[in-house]
Amino acid sequence: MQISLMFFASDGDGNAGGGRYELLLQSCRYADTAGFTAVWLPERHFHRFGGLFPNPAVPAAAVAIATRRLRIRAGSVIIPLCDPIRVAEEWSVVDNLSDGRVDLGFGQGWNPNDFVLQPQNFETRLASLYQGIVDVQSLWSGQHLTRTNGLDQSVDIAIYPKPVQPCFETWITCTGSDQRFEDAGRMGANVLTALLFQDVTELKQKIAIYRRARTQAGHAGPGHVTLMLHTFVGADSAEVRSTVREPFMRYLTDSVDLWKQNYPQFDQLSPNDRKSVLEFACEKYLRTHSLCGSVEECRRRADHLIAAGVDEIACLIDFGVARDQVVASLRHLDQLRISLAVGTPPDQVGRGAHV
Repeated sequence: MQISLMFFASDGDGNAGGGRYELLLQSCRYADTAGFTAVWLPERHFHRFGGLFPNPAVPAAAVAIATRRLRIRAGSVIIPLCDPIRVAEEWSVVDNLSDGRVDLGFGQGWNPNDFVLQPQNFETRLASLYQGIVDVQSLWSGQHLTRTNGLDQSVDIAIYPKPVQPCFETWITCTGSDQRFEDAGRMGANVLTALLFQDVTELKQKIAIYRRARTQAGHAGPGHVTLMLHTFVGADSAEVRSTVREPFMRYLTDSVDLWKQNYPQFDQLSPNDRKSVLEFACEKYLRTHSLCGSVEECRRRADHLIAAGVDEIACLIDFGVARDQVVASLRHLDQLRISLAVGTPPDQVGRGAHV
């Protein structure tokens, strides 16, 4: 089991200036030194939930300069909102800044308001996703795309600068349907997923579908499944829940404010009912759908996920807990990481150990 960091902050707390990104940089420096696998950076538009990250390539460039070995991953580029040529160009710059540490995850998008950027792609966003992946991969490998220029002439376009890596590892965001997992397997891509619309039992079944599709398509190896989990690891479970509950409730509230565009019935609930729904969701996440708890408790959850076929946990750490507390908690997360890497109980991991 690999351990990485993920970021998807809500900007509802009103932090100003460069302080908005200080947690990102501090945490990545720690993860880089400690031996974490990667950092995942999202794409989110026009809403304070996730709105710190309208273009993942920009913070990725900052992380590239601040680190030396950490893999830098888009999680995810919403390719139907973008020109694949620009995506390839921007991430090739990051690949150069990082000396070849870029991987790219791609998603199809879902929020109609995001598609003010490319409204013609909303109805065909799934097809745009798969064609966009092929286009970015082709440009990255040195091939050309034929486009029409300002004089209505066909021209062949290649990207500069040339990337350091001849190819990048590809992830596809799969949040719900069996079909997305099957598509990812058939394409030979990796999977980035979450427990938003599924439990671990359902996820295990979808991972089996994914791996069966990979085998049937003739791809070597089992592929790689990354699971995003909200994460805060501490010394004591009760203390962790006390620390994270209030900020996580605020985070869920901001999240619902975005998602309810597709679920207007939520606004029809009374204030007390809405509060009850959010409190239920909070308890569910903290107890079964997150990596929030003591090192020992989180190790048990991680073992359960390993049995389900998960290869990597992308730990979403920026959901509203105070920056200093999050940074301090990383040493407990590192203890969990080492415990998983060497196969020993967390209490047997020596201080200062690195794997």
